[in-house]
Amino acid sequence: MKSIAAGPIVALAMLSAAPAGAQSRDLSTLWVIVPSAPPAGERTLAGGEFVLKQRLLPLGLAELAADATLGTTTLPTGTQLIEAQTEGAKVFCASEVAKQKLIGAAFQPCLVDEDGDGDFEGWFSGVSQTKGLLTLAGRRPKKPKLLGETRYTVVPPTTMRDVYFVAIERRNFFNIYSRESFMIAFGHEGQIERLTTPTSFKSAEMPKELTVMGARFTALREADGKMTVRVDRAMPAQPFGVVKTTTVRFY
Repeated sequence: MKSIAAGPIVALAMLSAAPAGAQSRDLSTLWVIVPSAPPAGERTLAGGEFVLKQRLLPLGLAELAADATLGTTTLPTGTQLIEAQTEGAKVFCASEVAKQKLIGAAFQPCLVDEDGDGDFEGWFSGVSQTKGLLTLAGRRPKKPKLLGETRYTVVPPTTMRDVYFVAIERRNFFNIYSRESFMIAFGHEGQIERLTTPTSFKSAEMPKELTVMGARFTALREADGKMTVRVDRAMPAQPFGVVKTTTVRFY
């Protein structure tokens, strides 16, 4: 008998090393946590509420200067595209993760500028590993589908219109085993996902100071299902990425 479990983990993704003289076509997506001031004073949290929530921005952002027709889909002028990390070409993909189909994968429109001249000449369909945040994996094709030269402009990531975030979430709802748990949540309003490994400790250890992704906060006390916390330091600016792994167990 075998069981398969899959889940995302935080990763500071690096592009895979390519053989000497070759350029890797591996794709990845990295975001940056935007630093902010910590919430002031003590706050009381129920299960599912955030200790801390900070915005995520992509490493690079572009805007279409003309409509781009990709098969049966047209991306209108002004569409914002997120830069994907790869070698040998500029690749930008639609920021909104495509909705999952009932059958088959949901493909993410990605545009390619092979020579870096500011015009897209090709496109392909990528796949996001997560629903709440664009998380590309796999490799870009050697020969993307042809696209009539479509001009784009690189713009500051801070001008991104869509809002994505990463947060530290209190996950206790019933606290049956007298343990307190926190998880990393990420995504956007209406579509939130969580990393699989929680940070937890025994309730009897409070007050308990914790450090999660560079943020420092103290769980002071818990009463009637509500926890009082104080945040001393928010998450600093740092890369944020997600890698989805699969574990196979044989019995």
